[in-house]
Amino acid sequence: MFQSFYNGLSGMFTSSKALDVLSDNIANMQTPGFKAKDSFATNLSANGKGVGSSISDIREDFSQGEVSQTGNKTDLFIDGRALFVLKNGDEFLYTRAGALAFNIDDVLVDKLSGFEVVGINENGSISNISLDGIKSIPYESTTNIVINGELTKNDDRVDVENITYIDLKGKNKKLNIVVHLEEDIWKVEVTGDKGNKIGDGIIEFDLGGSLKPGKEKISVNTTDGQSIEINFGQNGSRFGTRLLLAGASSSLQVKDVDGHQDIPFKDISIDEKGVVKLEYANGNKKDIASIGFVTVDNYELFEVKTGHLLTSKKGIPDVKTIGDGVEAKIISGSLELSNVDLAQEFGDMMVIQRSYQASSRVMTISNQLIEQLYNSTGR
Repeated sequence: MFQSFYNGLSGMFTSSKALDVLSDNIANMQTPGFKAKDSFATNLSANGKGVGSSISDIREDFSQGEVSQTGNKTDLFIDGRALFVLKNGDEFLYTRAGALAFNIDDVLVDKLSGFEVVGINENGSISNISLDGIKSIPYESTTNIVINGELTKNDDRVDVENITYIDLKGKNKKLNIVVHLEEDIWKVEVTGDKGNKIGDGIIEFDLGGSLKPGKEKISVNTTDGQSIEINFGQNGSRFGTRLLLAGASSSLQVKDVDGHQDIPFKDISIDEKGVVKLEYANGNKKDIASIGFVTVDNYELFEVKTGHLLTSKKGIPDVKTIGDGVEAKIISGSLELSNVDLAQEFGDMMVIQRSYQASSRVMTISNQLIEQLYNSTGR
């Protein structure tokens, strides 16, 4: 009789623990990559007699969750048996949740935990994935300005004004070029944006009106020490400046100015192999690093640490990249949701509730029988 009392108590305790597991599943329905848990009860026996039950094991269901499209390029879904690798100090953690983002230090992290995403750099070494020092293409100062067009003795002076170039500090500056004829010699004068002279020289043409080799460019030095070559085009080329016959008019224009200011990045993308790419405003692209993964042959080698994070039971698995040891594909702009089945959880909840009520009823009846036994012995 007394044993039935304790059996009912163990049943209530088992149902209570099962409800704890179930409530945790439901609470994490919106946690990306969360894996639902199941609790398993076992019989307790002594000398062939039942002595109640207890929770023998809590296991995770590692089946794949549903895919949700987010449109965020750093949200990643793994199509395959693989896990992202995260690093928290010296600790390695693993997850299916691909809610990634660059933090305030420009390092790619798991948004849910803040832990760094492990990547493989261009040298094949494990590292974090950082934008430090590459968020823009550094400026390049102007070294060459190309001018082309036509000159004629009828127009003995041509001005090309407000030519924008990049100075030694990456700032926009202006200069002006004047080409004029003086005693059958074409002279070139270059002035700064304040009218100060910064260089001069001459250009010469052959009898066919083409620039002579070695006489098609001049060099100038700005007030801050910047050396710029003024090039009137390749001699003998139709893209070079030409001397025309009388009757035509002169016309010069800027064909090209090298150098550029800082070019900021425009977008970040991650391809199906997990390669993080940076696209700059000028259209250039740069591969930053490849996201590191571990292949999962058996999920029993992993256990849940908390929420969506797993730990390895057998040391640190080899970190590899997709296509080099990992058979999977990344879908950018999507997340793997929790694999909690709400209908199943509600069904289990009703069973747990009935089990708890029944165990409670066993305790009530046992208590009544004991009370009746005591009363029957009274006087």
